[in-house]
Amino acid sequence: MKNKFYIIAILLLTVFFLSGAKTFAQEEDKGKMSEQHRNNVAKVVEEIKKAADKDAVIGEEVKIVADEENETAKDVSAKMEMVEKRGGFKTFLIGSDYKNLGALRSELMTTQNHIDRMTKSLERSSSSEAKTDLEIQIKALDGILVKAQAFATDLEGKFSLFGWLVRMFK
Repeated sequence: MKNKFYIIAILLLTVFFLSGAKTFAQEEDKGKMSEQHRNNVAKVVEEIKKAADKDAVIGEEVKIVADEENETAKDVSAKMEMVEKRGGFKTFLIGSDYKNLGALRSELMTTQNHIDRMTKSLERSSSSEAKTDLEIQIKALDGILVKAQAFATDLEGKFSLFGWLVRMFK
């Protein structure tokens, strides 16, 4: 009986320390994804505005959508940062920050809507140069969106001891 207790205790401590080592490695990366997202979107928005200046027909509309996306990116980055800053031990016990992950997913849908609006605007473009530039930037923004969605998916699927219990009550 005593041996079983020791074996279980050793296994639990091993799992705890291994997860702690992984968490320590992740501590160094905290904030990097959110900051990277914010910077990448800011660059793409700047390029979208430059391309919009080349087309008088859709220029104003695309600039408005780009400004909205810039604001959305700030919200997305804030949510990412909140999720990233959650303590490793807390994440190990009860799982990721599901509240902020849900809000993050909602903000990412707003980004998808912005991409759709800009894509529809391309059909009315009068400048082939502006159209080409906008297509490139829309694809870049779509790539950033895919990375952010992967970030959310990875954190939602993170292992936790009692995460299933927390999800049951949400």
